[in-house]
Amino acid sequence: MRKDVKGVIAGAFLLGNAVSGVAVAENLLQVYEMALEHDPTFQSGFHEHEASKEIYSQAKALLLPTIKFDYSTTDTSVTINQSDNPAFDRTADSYTADNMTLSLTQSVYSFSNWAYFKQAKEDVKRVASELEDVKQDLFMRVSEGYFSALREYDNYRSVKSEVTSLQKHYELVQQQREDGLARITDELDAQARFMQAKAREVEIRNALKDALQGLKEMTGQVPTSLVGLGLDMNLVEPTPAYPEEWVEKSREHNPLVIAKRYASAVAWQEVRRQKGGHYPTLDLVYTTNQRVTTGSVFDGANDIDTEDLLLKLTVPIYAGGAVSSKVREAVELHNKAQDELRIEWLATERETYAAFDGVVGSIAKVEALQNSVDAYELGVEAKRTAYESGLTSSLSVLDAERDLFFARTDFSSARYDYLINTLRLKRAVGLLTLADLKQVNNMLSGNEQAFEITANVMDSRTYRARNQAAR
Repeated sequence: MRKDVKGVIAGAFLLGNAVSGVAVAENLLQVYEMALEHDPTFQSGFHEHEASKEIYSQAKALLLPTIKFDYSTTDTSVTINQSDNPAFDRTADSYTADNMTLSLTQSVYSFSNWAYFKQAKEDVKRVASELEDVKQDLFMRVSEGYFSALREYDNYRSVKSEVTSLQKHYELVQQQREDGLARITDELDAQARFMQAKAREVEIRNALKDALQGLKEMTGQVPTSLVGLGLDMNLVEPTPAYPEEWVEKSREHNPLVIAKRYASAVAWQEVRRQKGGHYPTLDLVYTTNQRVTTGSVFDGANDIDTEDLLLKLTVPIYAGGAVSSKVREAVELHNKAQDELRIEWLATERETYAAFDGVVGSIAKVEALQNSVDAYELGVEAKRTAYESGLTSSLSVLDAERDLFFARTDFSSARYDYLINTLRLKRAVGLLTLADLKQVNNMLSGNEQAFEITANVMDSRTYRARNQAAR
C-alpha cells in the first residue's frame, strides 16, 4: 500500500560557507562514498578480513611439499700434543669443511593437517560473511548518522520558530502589562516559557553539533551541506506483509547468523584437528648432501655427495595427557560456538520483528502526526487572535506554542524513523544493499527551498555573543 504524506521540512540542509557562495548539497550517496574511503570502522573490518583469509593459504601449505636448503662452513684447528704414531707427534694443522644440504619433505598422511585445511575453508567463509556484515553496517551507520543530523536540524528549526513566537508574545504581554491590560502572572508565565524555549534551543543546538561530528567520524570532515527530505514522501508497507516471512529470510541471509554458523563449523573442525594428535603421521623426506673438506694431517681432501630417501612414520604414544586435554577444550569451544549461534539467531529474530513493527508503526505515526501539526498550527493562530481580543488567557497561548513545538518534532522524528526502520528491516534480514540507499536517496529533494545554518552552529563563541545580543 502506497501513501502520500506532506512534510514540513524540505530542501537542503546547509552549513554555510560564506566565501564559497552557493554550495551544492551533499546527498546520502555522496556521504556514503566519503565514508567508504575514510570510515575507520569499515577500514578496520576490511583489513581484518584481508588478514583472516590468509589462514587458507597457511593451512594449504601444510599439505604441499616443503623445500629447505642449508649451508654451513666449518674451520677446524688441530694440535696433536702426543700420539702413538710418531709421524703425528706434536703436529698442528687446520682445515675447512663446507656442507650443503637440500631437503624436500612431503606429508603423505596427517589427519590433523587435513582437518586444519577443512577448518580453513570454513573460516574463509566465516570471514567473508563478517565482511558482508561490515559493508551492511556501513550502509546503516551512514544512514543513521545522516538522518540524525537532519532530525536535529528539523528540531533546531522548530525550536527557533518557537523561540521567535514566544519572544513576540512575551514582548506583547510586557507592553500590555505596562498599559495595565495584563496581570503580572501573565508576564511571568510568558517570560518563563520564553526562557525554557531558549534553554531547549541550546540543548538542541548541541545535539545538532554532535550529530555533525558523528558524520565527521565516518567521512573525515563536517559536511558543508546535506540534502533534506522533500515536501512529499511515499510511505510503503513492508512486502511481504507478514513479519514471520521476514524472520525466515533473516535465518538464511543475515551475515552475522551465517558467520556464526560457519564459526560453529570451524570449531568442529578444530575438534577433529586436535583428535588427530592421537593418530600416526607419515612423511616422505628426500635429502641430498655435499660435503667438501680440505686435507688434514689425518686424511686428504675429499668431496662427498650423498642422497637419502626416507619414509618416516611417527606414532604418538604418550604426551602427558596434553592431546586429550586439547580435545576436551575444543569440544567445549564447539559447544560455546553453537550457543553463540543460537544467541545471534534469537537477537536477529527480535531485531527483525522490531524493525518490521517500526516500519508499520512509523507509517501510522506520520499520518496521525501530520494531522496533529496541522491542527496545532491552526490552534496557535486562533489562540493568538483570541488573546489579542481578550477572549482567552496568555497561558493558553503558551501551552499551544509548546504543544506545537512537540508536535513538529514528533512528526519530523516519525518521518526519519520510517526511513531508518525500513533500512533496519533490510539490515536484519541481511539484504541491505547500495540499491536500498539509492532508493532512499531518491526521496531527498535538493530542488526545494534551502535553509541555511552558518558556521555559527559549530562556533560556540559566536553563538554566545549572538544569544546575549538577543537578550
